[in-house]
Amino acid sequence: MVLVEPWGLSGPEFLQLYWIGLALAVLAAIVIRVRARAGGSQPVRTLDVDEIAYLAGGPRRVVETAVARLLTAGELRISRRGAVSATNSPQSRNHVDRAVLTDSQRYSNRTVSLMIPAVAKDIAVRAIGLRLQELGLVLSEEAVKRARRNGSALLWLLLAVGVVRWVNGIAIDANIGWLSVQLVITAVLIFFVLRRGKNLRTTTGDRVLDAARTAGGRATGSEDPALVGAAGLVALGGLTVYPDLAVRSSLLAAPAGTSSGYTGGSACSTSSSSCSSGSSCGGGGGCGGGGS
Repeated sequence: MVLVEPWGLSGPEFLQLYWIGLALAVLAAIVIRVRARAGGSQPVRTLDVDEIAYLAGGPRRVVETAVARLLTAGELRISRRGAVSATNSPQSRNHVDRAVLTDSQRYSNRTVSLMIPAVAKDIAVRAIGLRLQELGLVLSEEAVKRARRNGSALLWLLLAVGVVRWVNGIAIDANIGWLSVQLVITAVLIFFVLRRGKNLRTTTGDRVLDAARTAGGRATGSEDPALVGAAGLVALGGLTVYPDLAVRSSLLAAPAGTSSGYTGGSACSTSSSSCSSGSSCGGGGGCGGGGS
């Protein structure tokens, strides 16, 4: 019995066609990704600080922004150990702020690193993401999964054909070295296409965020100075850029093993510079007498 090459192609001919097919599959994946991230073309309304925070860093950045806002307003206290607690008379009407305050009241000695991922799942934060999806600024989870699935389809097909050829090559004792390399490259490309990226913004969302950053601390055309103050800085850069040194000190004091994925934490408000060990600091200034 004589074993022949399948599809009537010699080894070099198949390798050449495989390279061409691989290039076309990658091009198709890129086109699908670009089209998925095209976003909306309609004029985008002015975004508030929480929406800009979502664009810049996702749900967790929204919570970090709320923490900064509550510290400035004196409605939240943070100990040097990173434990959060609400003050006696919270006044905030912002839904995300209220979620942060509710969480801090529900749990005693709740650290920022534990609170951020918990509140990031709150309905108030998810609602911000839905609004941005309607504006064409961020992609929904379904759109991301669909783009990954469609972008990898041709690569999967090419891999299946290559595996069939590879098995046949072993059967006829042919040289499968280069084909093995091609299969590995295809598998790696599939991994990267299917990998979940951190950036779910559309190209329109990228432009809006770039404009907010370029504005130098305020949203262009906003009736509110949306990005002025600690909350505005945190919305764009996270809690590591909070303008008070005590905040960063409290962040470093938070347990490293409970990191939320953001380098976020907080301490005293902007007006306070230091606190004694074990004390809590409110947004309005000096250190409280009791530990937290």
